[in-house]
Amino acid sequence: MNFLKNPNLLLGIPRLIPEWKTMLSAKYLTNDIFAGIAVAFVAIPLSLAIALASGVAPGVGLITAIVAGIVCAIFGGTPLAVSGPAAAMSILLADTVEKFGVEALVFMCLLTGLMQLISGMAGLGKLSRYVPLPVVAGFTAGIGAIILVGQLPRAFGLEPPLESHIIGVLNHLKLYFNQINGKCLLLVVLTIGMIRGLPRIFPRMQPVLPAVVVVSALAYFFNLNVPMIGTIPHSLPSMHFPTMPSMPWGELLLSSFTIYVLASLETLLSSSAIDKLTNEKKHDSDQELIGQGLGNIVVSLFSGIPITGVIARSATNVRAGAKTRRSSIIHSIGVLLAVFACAPLIEKIPVAALAGVLFSIAFSMINYKEFHELWITARTEALIYAITFFTIISVDLIAGVKAGIIAAALIVLFKAAQTRLHISKSPHDSMTRLSLTGSLTFLSTGKIALLQKELETVGSGHTVLLDLSRLDNLDTSGASAIVDLANDCREKGIQFHITGLARRFESLFKIAGGETFIDDHYLISEHELRTKKLGESSYGQLVDGFYRFYEERKTNDRRLFDYIAKAQNPHTLFITCSDSRIVPSAMTSSNPGDLFIIRNVGNYIPPYDPAETICHSEFAGLEFSLSALDITDIVVCGHANCGAIRACQHYQPNTLPPKLNQWINLIRSQLSFDESNKTNQIARMNILNQIENLKTYPLVQQKLSAGKLKIHGWFFNFDQNMIYEWDSQQKKFKPLIGREEQSALLSSFNVL
Repeated sequence: MNFLKNPNLLLGIPRLIPEWKTMLSAKYLTNDIFAGIAVAFVAIPLSLAIALASGVAPGVGLITAIVAGIVCAIFGGTPLAVSGPAAAMSILLADTVEKFGVEALVFMCLLTGLMQLISGMAGLGKLSRYVPLPVVAGFTAGIGAIILVGQLPRAFGLEPPLESHIIGVLNHLKLYFNQINGKCLLLVVLTIGMIRGLPRIFPRMQPVLPAVVVVSALAYFFNLNVPMIGTIPHSLPSMHFPTMPSMPWGELLLSSFTIYVLASLETLLSSSAIDKLTNEKKHDSDQELIGQGLGNIVVSLFSGIPITGVIARSATNVRAGAKTRRSSIIHSIGVLLAVFACAPLIEKIPVAALAGVLFSIAFSMINYKEFHELWITARTEALIYAITFFTIISVDLIAGVKAGIIAAALIVLFKAAQTRLHISKSPHDSMTRLSLTGSLTFLSTGKIALLQKELETVGSGHTVLLDLSRLDNLDTSGASAIVDLANDCREKGIQFHITGLARRFESLFKIAGGETFIDDHYLISEHELRTKKLGESSYGQLVDGFYRFYEERKTNDRRLFDYIAKAQNPHTLFITCSDSRIVPSAMTSSNPGDLFIIRNVGNYIPPYDPAETICHSEFAGLEFSLSALDITDIVVCGHANCGAIRACQHYQPNTLPPKLNQWINLIRSQLSFDESNKTNQIARMNILNQIENLKTYPLVQQKLSAGKLKIHGWFFNFDQNMIYEWDSQQKKFKPLIGREEQSALLSSFNVL
């Protein structure tokens, strides 16, 4: 049963069958043939060059490309991807060959495939998302730099040194500098020039193969004495199980795991890039690992080297018009035919031409513009990039990846621990208002020391209010620091209070400050200070609020405020009560510019009367919003425990000011009262009355009949923190968020 429920355990075959059927049809056959041939032209020189850089015979690169192109196309999770030997892996593979030999690398290819296969079946493909992009970029650039330096001996017509490290290569060049072959250097320059220059003249041309062909022809016709590729297989080798290397199992598994990690990461990043090129269904990362695993296993049986999904060949495949997996198989057939028919010609390709191809690849991998953009936009990202890059070229690949990930983790930890401090002193009262934003943990308790220093000039009788409503994270050390601040204030005769503390943090203060700390210092709101007669000023609170608003919005929402400064474009007319507990933008998480608001006592809209001589402000707001603005929805929002509705319910005209009495009578005239009706029931009835009043306006009728306007009735219950919406079909108010949605929201918050 588990096999039926989880296609990964069946190698993903159930979900691949529809695509296999597409490959067997004649549909898109012409597109796939042309694309496959185009990719083959790119793959032949690249496979030869990458094999050379990987420390194996060039022919091994061709065999690897043939087998990988077929197996990964059939079983992979990225339909238009093309797999084969990859430049990004070449340095690691060359290092492995140097240390353990080619046979050991082939066996590691088998182990890598098994690890990928198991990972895909276990659903581990999504883990690649947790590698920071600056690490990947620095890793790629580091490999490019190593390829660049590593190919210098071949570019100069020299044998590469046994030690492939950058320092070893440079020392080798210093010893043999007087033996440089100028003909090889010329061929390298010509190859690079053609690869870079041909696309400018012929934008649709893939320049690698033409460049290699032209340079090889020049070497042949001018009889240049330069090193050639030499013998390559004229057919596919017979399949056989890789030979077990004579090396410790621990070292074998560690090296294989290293290849597995880098090959899988390179593949899944390539798949993500292909997704962006195709703009179609996203790749299946687990299926891609299954396909790569099977590809590496079969490649090892033909004595090939580890493979990945390759962005250069895959991008060529997409741009050439490929439509199905079939194009990659056709590319493999094309490379195979080249091995059978053109082996003698391939053997006469100068090594310098392939070095030129690798130089061109290296230049593309060392994308200095990427680092420059990171430096301008995000210095910390640029730092991660630089750490990864320099560790790779000075130590090795794995050390570079480790260093980059550790640097990224430390930077994230540092940012997560950052606490932003806001201090406000108003001339309107004897208060200092403080607020902390972010996290207050053992890593950031120094902010409290800054507060204590700030309060050194505050005299006795002063009041300090610390707002913790924007605190996302707090630990015992942070709570203890706040308790110490409170004690310091008490010793100086300063009144200290906190507000906005999340309930989940209260237990920390009980540990740090005792059971009564919260009761002694916590305020529900600053308004409580009025009853304590501690010199609180409402206006001072407003000014402090604006200070914080200004600081937070001047950079975060700069584009939004630049946009709404020119004109408003709200989508909803929100009609609600003047009650201070109703905050439409907070209730709906709306941005400035989203809501056009009409507020009054009892959220009342007078019915339309063409003979009315008095123009109510409600009518003016309604007419303006529907005629001058692109309003698509109207929300009439009443609320629980409404004072206006209670005044209607318990009407005592002599106790109200004349104008207020007149207004209450307008609302009351449309309500019916019954002893069984409670205040909240009457408030709901009032909402429906206002909806009917709205429908008496000609402009509203016109928009409703044209289908350009919808009216909604909302009732906000403070006790439940819930909005109820009027359902006109069921004739009742229903929770805006049902039980299923509430459970889903709670689950999502628990995950977060």
